[in-house]
Amino acid sequence: NIISQILTVLFAGALGVSTQNPPRPAPPGSRPNRTPPQPARPAAPPEAATIRLNFKDTPLNSVLEYLSKEAGYAIIKDAEIKGSVDAISDQPLTKTEAFDMLNSILYAKGYAAIRNGRILTIVDVGEAKRRLIPVKQGADPDMIPPNDEMVTQIIPIRYANATQLVQNLTPLLDESAQLSANDASNALIMTDTQANIRRVTQIVKALDTSISGITAMRVYPLKNATATEAASIINQIMGGDSSNNRNSRGGTSGG
Repeated sequence: NIISQILTVLFAGALGVSTQNPPRPAPPGSRPNRTPPQPARPAAPPEAATIRLNFKDTPLNSVLEYLSKEAGYAIIKDAEIKGSVDAISDQPLTKTEAFDMLNSILYAKGYAAIRNGRILTIVDVGEAKRRLIPVKQGADPDMIPPNDEMVTQIIPIRYANATQLVQNLTPLLDESAQLSANDASNALIMTDTQANIRRVTQIVKALDTSISGITAMRVYPLKNATATEAASIINQIMGGDSSNNRNSRGGTSGG
């Protein structure tokens, strides 16, 4: 008996099984603690392309009435709608594509469409910036769609000075656009069409990148002077250079 018990212990040790605390069997009727896999959400079906535009010298009001019927938009006119348009699409459009095309038509005529679900409010372009339009953030032009929807975009700046950029960019903007700088966050705030904002962010990206390429920070350990003394001397040299040049050009004389 003793020999058989020793053999049993050695055999259990070789298999890595503990004879002291054998695993407890699961109580009857219990269920294993397993989280069932979540079913994958079905992808949204693609938007149906059912809207055709075939307008030639058609009153803009008639185009709005057609889109209201075909795309299901409820249209509110907060501006006096005038003018005629030419709009032709050989291929059928989705509701999103029709909305983008409508924005382009309206912007060319001095109007803007503000979308809130199925409701489209038509206003003058100058009035759109004071309405409840989408607010977006980002400085990557590739993430901004090139359409004529009016939005407010917050553009963070990394290296350049936002106030200086406003002065540089303002001559490139349309009269209806609005551009300002927030000094505290060093960011631009621009209200315009997404296509125009995309173009501005491309310019900003190029300027911001070029400045980052010539800007560098280095640490120089000092042996015989304090950092405060060295900074004061450098500031005097850098700041006094222009004043010395002015004095030399002014022809100062002395005995």
